[in-house]
Amino acid sequence: MAPSSPKAPVQVGAEKILTANFMALLGAVFFLFFALDFYIPVLPFYVLDIGGGEAAVGLLMGLFTFCSVILRPFQGRDLNRRGRKRLLLTGIILYAAAAVGLIFLPSLPLLFIFRAVQGFGWGAFLLAFNTLTLDLAPPGRSGEALGLMGTAPPLSLAVAPFLGEHLRISTGAGYPLLFSIAFAAAVLALVMALLVKEPLRDKSGDKKIPLLSQKVFFPSLIIFFMTFNLGCILTFLPLLGDVRDIEAVGYFFTVFALTATVFRPTFGRISDRIGRSRVFIPGLIVASAALIMIALATTATQLILSGFFFGAGFGSAHSSVMALAADRLPVMERGVGMATFTGAFDLGIVVGASTIGILLKWFDFTAVFYLCAAVMFAPVIIYGLKKRIKA
Repeated sequence: MAPSSPKAPVQVGAEKILTANFMALLGAVFFLFFALDFYIPVLPFYVLDIGGGEAAVGLLMGLFTFCSVILRPFQGRDLNRRGRKRLLLTGIILYAAAAVGLIFLPSLPLLFIFRAVQGFGWGAFLLAFNTLTLDLAPPGRSGEALGLMGTAPPLSLAVAPFLGEHLRISTGAGYPLLFSIAFAAAVLALVMALLVKEPLRDKSGDKKIPLLSQKVFFPSLIIFFMTFNLGCILTFLPLLGDVRDIEAVGYFFTVFALTATVFRPTFGRISDRIGRSRVFIPGLIVASAALIMIALATTATQLILSGFFFGAGFGSAHSSVMALAADRLPVMERGVGMATFTGAFDLGIVVGASTIGILLKWFDFTAVFYLCAAVMFAPVIIYGLKKRIKA
């Protein structure tokens, strides 16, 4: 039997997913992602303006991601004892507090400190909201719940960078005002998070558990390969557009984000009913094909079309792969399991961006995006081999 196939028919809960509690968490997720994405077109120019160079921009991104990942296994292990909401609030408060420093203390060394603090907060927030989403999901509907919660990040990506770039360029807004907007979004996230009521859990089975979960190794491997390519796109697609004189990179991200917003809940729900592998395998194939389209794109239309297919493939696969990880986790192990899974998500972005950056010294964009297509397709081959070996 395939690893993602349930051993018995899933009993789908009849309860509503979109409760007031769920919507409060969804609001918190959207606003903190907005606070993150708003920095995308702002921070690189801020670094240059206060005396840093391109290397400092890259180092700043790496530091943020490193800090978001490094404590996550320990946070995941202690999540049952300390509670999901407490970690959620801690993450948002750390992020917002460092945002205040960005407003009032314009200094390159302090910027690295503030972004490190935001990284610690971001890692705690990611772990807490993903675990809370599973806690709030009715039985048998984790894929649908994760898909619905997964609409917030791409919606933010479709709005926040565009607004940040517009305000920076068109209005000549100063950095204190821009950073104040990001801080205000973090405060709104905190307000929404305070409204979330953490479900009661039976803690009688609490025990000492390892820092990483072997039960979610395969889903974590899949998400690592997926975000390897996401890191490449987020970092180098603007450069591809510049080299090929394609002025549609912004539209690519908008189309990608909106398509993923639609496909995540839809195919998350479908995966609850027909099985995870029947959703994530086609999704990976579509996303791999989209990367080939990017490799060959020479016009704006081709690039925008590839954004649609990448959003469709990535969005549908992400929800079902995350639900596959959730299927393998008892309630008491959700913290460490989600820490492992989300850590692999972030690690893939960093490794992808770093690896492709090195390869671009010897290869052109066509070659590296062909490589990305192969990396995206790799989990399909691994899944087929696992299935054959088990058979």
